[in-house]
Amino acid sequence: MLVVLMAIVAMSIPGYQTFAVKKEEQRFFELLQQDIYFAQSQSYSLGKTAKVVFRETKGTYEIFTDLQSVVLSRQLPESVALKKTSNLNEIYFNSNGSVVQSGTFRFATSSGEKTLVVHLGRGRVVFSE
Repeated sequence: MLVVLMAIVAMSIPGYQTFAVKKEEQRFFELLQQDIYFAQSQSYSLGKTAKVVFRETKGTYEIFTDLQSVVLSRQLPESVALKKTSNLNEIYFNSNGSVVQSGTFRFATSSGEKTLVVHLGRGRVVFSE
């Protein structure tokens, strides 16, 4: 009986770990999207520039206002990394909340590549898998 129970537990642990990693990644990308919209709203409401900068070496991203004041810094999950094929490493909003440069962020995740596309103008940000 104990052997059967141990076998069932041993088979379920890897499945749970995979589930937990995917949930952590999902929460990360939801939070990242909220942080990007926060930076945009800060630039618009304060009339100051704002940017979201990815620090590949540290495995973090930071939100700056007025190009120097760090408002927020967050760690990327271990299973998420910004890929070298990304043509952006920051999102820059001018003082009226518009994106200055469009491009694509490419992230390596446990379930494959995830992209974040930044459009010019209103600063629309789109995630895709």
